[in-house]
Amino acid sequence: MNFVKKSTEELEKMTPAELDAYKNELEAYNKAELKAELSAEQKSEIAKANESMKEFVAKEVANQLLEQTTKGGNQTQTLEEEIKANKEKINALAKGDKNVEVELKALSNRASIANNTEAVRLSGIGQLGVKLRALYDFFPKVQVGNGNNNGTIAYIDWDEDTTVRAAAIVAEGGTFPESTAKFAEYTKKLQKIGDTLPVTEEFMEDEVLASSELSKFVNINVNTVIDTKIAVGAGGANDIEGLYTASPTYTPVASGITDANIKDLVRKMRTAIVKTRGSKYQPNFVSANSETIDRYFLKKDANNNYMFDSETGTIAGLAIVEDNNLADNTLVVGDGRYGTIYEKGGIVLSEGFGDGQFVADMKTIKARVRMLFLIRNVDKTGFLKCTNITTALATLAT
Repeated sequence: MNFVKKSTEELEKMTPAELDAYKNELEAYNKAELKAELSAEQKSEIAKANESMKEFVAKEVANQLLEQTTKGGNQTQTLEEEIKANKEKINALAKGDKNVEVELKALSNRASIANNTEAVRLSGIGQLGVKLRALYDFFPKVQVGNGNNNGTIAYIDWDEDTTVRAAAIVAEGGTFPESTAKFAEYTKKLQKIGDTLPVTEEFMEDEVLASSELSKFVNINVNTVIDTKIAVGAGGANDIEGLYTASPTYTPVASGITDANIKDLVRKMRTAIVKTRGSKYQPNFVSANSETIDRYFLKKDANNNYMFDSETGTIAGLAIVEDNNLADNTLVVGDGRYGTIYEKGGIVLSEGFGDGQFVADMKTIKARVRMLFLIRNVDKTGFLKCTNITTALATLAT
């Protein structure tokens, strides 16, 4: 086997392909040296060749470091530490070991990025903050089929205002009492919630990433209004009657509770609901906004325990539904089984042309939904709202 040693200067002039071939040849002779098949003179030549290769690799690394340092500012100390940490790997690489990888993290530095003429583009689009749909997710939902009475929900309840329960003990020969039973029929129309966004055709074609977000944008806008209406909709012919609006107002009674707290208030409201309708209702939630929860629910009692149960996330045994559509210093307690969300197919997204948009090369993205939140009249007594927690606590303490 004839092997011709190359000097460092000769190695620097070689092409990458020639370098690879030379490294393979040197590696073969190194293996032969281990088997003691070479003469002392050949071994000396191979040793010199290894030194030349080692010097060449070291120069290449140093040149890269110098280039990055020049571009990226003063990184000398960091790069020096990197070289020292990878000394053995660099030596192995110089000897032709192809299974060694050397990672010099300092080569990618802040200055090299800053000096780059192209911007570093981050993935995705930064999202806008939106309110959580807490109450929407809490209440049960029913889908309304197409052709369903023109989008009207009709139901019959007992008319509590005129119904009389007159049962009593009757003496011999006496006249039996007479109860009065009356029913009332109610109708509620599904309400339409929607949003539109005009956009140019050029934008939709050129800004692919951004345009894909626009439908999501109007969708979220509609969802946000849905939860607002479920919480505090004013009701009437053209609005949804929300939870807070539909719930009767709790009237606190002086109870002599020393240092009355939020847990006492929730228990009192729960008792008032159960007392009114007995076993029909089983209050299972309390809803309040985040400020109210932070102020009252996170307070601690005399034993340093939070007012709410930190293990179960409940207070007085009721689940906490945080919804920031409710006003601060108010809350609602109720039996969530008796509030229902009716939807006609969910949110529908579409695109079309408004007046003059076609010739102006524009179009409109639209999101719409028809839905209703309903607590039947006879079931409103399964809910109570406190309009002023501070005042209620003061009353319970007297």
